[in-house]
Amino acid sequence: MRFLKVSYKKQLQEISKTRQKLNEILDEMEKTTIKELDDEMTSLKASVKTDMDNCIQLKNELTQLSDALKEIVDKSKAELLFVASKKCLEKIKHSETYLKENSVQIKSSLTFQANRDIQQYLSKLSGLGRILVCTQAVPLHDDPDQIFTVQGGSLKSLLTASFSEEIFYISAVCVLSNDQILVADRAEKKVNLLNHQYQVVGHCNVNGYPFDICQITPSEVAVAVDKDKTNEVQFISVNDGLLSNGTTFQLEHKCIGIAYNLQDMYLSSGTALYKYSMQGDMLEKLYEDTSALKTGNIMQYYGGYIRVYF
Repeated sequence: MRFLKVSYKKQLQEISKTRQKLNEILDEMEKTTIKELDDEMTSLKASVKTDMDNCIQLKNELTQLSDALKEIVDKSKAELLFVASKKCLEKIKHSETYLKENSVQIKSSLTFQANRDIQQYLSKLSGLGRILVCTQAVPLHDDPDQIFTVQGGSLKSLLTASFSEEIFYISAVCVLSNDQILVADRAEKKVNLLNHQYQVVGHCNVNGYPFDICQITPSEVAVAVDKDKTNEVQFISVNDGLLSNGTTFQLEHKCIGIAYNLQDMYLSSGTALYKYSMQGDMLEKLYEDTSALKTGNIMQYYGGYIRVYF
């Protein structure tokens, strides 16, 4: 549920971002359209101003010629009167031609024609996108061999009692179906059985260092044992609070990690991952990385795949 809520909040943010991007696109389109409107308005205003300036200039020129003719007539200068009259007639003809060309009064206006394609496209959309439900298989950690969480508990009793003077190296922990706990003690080369109070109620010796444990059945586990030339898988049974060694099969490589799934064993040598049958036959080498001394050792099975910790 927590993961679902997190994904819900994240998708809300994605929807908001999508809306913001659309707003930015529409804002930019609006700016471009308004600029086009402003440019057309500026062009029309300039054209009207030019016409007004031409009319004013013609009027001023005609007024000046009229005043000049009056002055010449008053002074009775025949020669100048002829020249002035000719120029006045030319200017009047020019003015009449200009007025004739611009005799039709033009009312300019601006009209915005909306892009119907955009409106129609948006109106056909039912939303900003699609909501997809993505499902993924997530391990529930219901295999007691996989996850062991202690809240408020203590393994103090394991280090006290009759073993208070010894040094322990707990290399692996496995919880059985009945909540009994198996602890691999690498220092003592044995597997201890703990009760619900984390008290040691039994143990079983192994032939080397117990690096890892995995559950095979509700009452049987397999232990990865390794020491010098001893490389083996040791099966141990748990019955009525007692541990007893079962069968063992030898390996040609080191054995420091172990997992079980569907009648097959998965073993790690520290640099390679192997698949074995329950009878000890190597079926295949799944992976190998020799770039370091230990490139993978601790393994856990999660309902469909093996996870190797590096």
